[in-house]
Amino acid sequence: MDFAGHPYSDPLEIALRRELQTGEEVLWKARPLNRIRASGFALYVFAVPWTAFALFWTAMAFAGVSGSDSTDAGVLRFAFPLFGLPFILVGLGMMSAPFLPLLEAGKVLYAVTNRRLIKLRLGRRLVTTSVRASKLGSIKRSEGRDGVGSLKIATGASKDGDGDRQVDYFEIDAVPRVMDAESSIREMLRAFESLSVSS
Repeated sequence: MDFAGHPYSDPLEIALRRELQTGEEVLWKARPLNRIRASGFALYVFAVPWTAFALFWTAMAFAGVSGSDSTDAGVLRFAFPLFGLPFILVGLGMMSAPFLPLLEAGKVLYAVTNRRLIKLRLGRRLVTTSVRASKLGSIKRSEGRDGVGSLKIATGASKDGDGDRQVDYFEIDAVPRVMDAESSIREMLRAFESLSVSS
């Protein structure tokens, strides 16, 4: 996607304007806030002992092979301590989970139009996810005292790898004035229902 010479400077705004179809209007749009997720620290109950044990085990394994006088195995003797490195990386990954929204800063834009929900994510590529009004079901809102919150909108059902039925969701996460987003979705659904009845 080439944004050079475009009158607008924000790539996500440009992408949203390009995404809109004839007669489609934006009712609401917002970017997720760049906040550390307090809920993510609950994982630390598991992540901290996991990482500490992995570090301890790997350090002891390295100490064991470094202190031995045996040179018969050569470099292969370090294969045993290196086995612990993936476990350390998994632990560090779990501990970084609450900080992931900071890496997403400015890369996501949500929009509610008079026809559908849209999520734009700009990384190396632009990834667009959209769900039409006809696919939307129940809405669950989670909101803090400051009005920042998230929406989970049911979009249908599918089967997981085991063949069990699961509900699919479109999520709008960590946006300010989340109630405005819900109101816009309900406005879109009312317009869709009235259009369906008249036709």
